[in-house]
Amino acid sequence: MKKSTLLVLLVFAGIIGFSACELFPDNGFSFDEKTFNSNRNLWENNNIQNYSFTMTGQFPYWNLPRAILMFDYEVNIVVKNGTMDSFEYIGNNIPYTEDGETILEPEFTSISDIYQKISDRAQESKEWWNNYSGNGYIISTKFVIKYNSEWNYITFFEPVSNWKSGVIVDTTAHAVSLSKFVILE
Repeated sequence: MKKSTLLVLLVFAGIIGFSACELFPDNGFSFDEKTFNSNRNLWENNNIQNYSFTMTGQFPYWNLPRAILMFDYEVNIVVKNGTMDSFEYIGNNIPYTEDGETILEPEFTSISDIYQKISDRAQESKEWWNNYSGNGYIISTKFVIKYNSEWNYITFFEPVSNWKSGVIVDTTAHAVSLSKFVILE
């Protein structure tokens, strides 16, 4: 009886220990590169060149010297031959450049562009983390990414950092959601 109780406790402790390592990596930086690359490869293998989707997110609005404000947006994007063919902002939140005349292009212009830019950001964040995480202010950084299970495009992306209490951080990090994905003929 003692052996089976001890065995159950050891298995339970091992599961908790393994889970903790996955949830809280030693260096505090978390990006599931294996899942990301797997979904990226599946997306690329689908070879979908013509499609549309709706994206919601935020643009930074520089209100210097005081703070960075974030401007909510929703945009429909049409992709043809793998590149953005057109875009149209929905509603009254239309981001313009400083001249007040030109409409800003969406930060992501296709599913492939999303994958590439997230990959670039993850690499930059990992390098930043390795160089500056010892400053005592940042606790952890992770990339939260959700994927469509049928076509393997990204449906949600958000870089999340946890900072020590009392630290004030002004950032342009924000969530981006994709919906209404339609394959076009």
